[in-house]
Amino acid sequence: MGSIFRSEEVCLVQLFLQSGSAYNCVSELGELGLVEFRDLNPNVNSFQRKFVSEVRRCEDLEKTFREY
Repeated sequence: MGSIFRSEEVCLVQLFLQSGSAYNCVSELGELGLVEFRDLNPNVNSFQRKFVSEVRRCEDLEKTFREY
């Protein structure tokens, strides 16, 4: 686990990932707890993002499960 002190050396990198492997890569990096993610498209509305359809599908499934 990384240190929380500001004086620790850091570097900025940009990753270009294929859509099929992006989730697994980001998940692994997140579990390490050594990375910080930045939004490179802050001007894009939340509903214009690529993953919105998947989130809506999950919400629909959640509603379906709550009904039963």
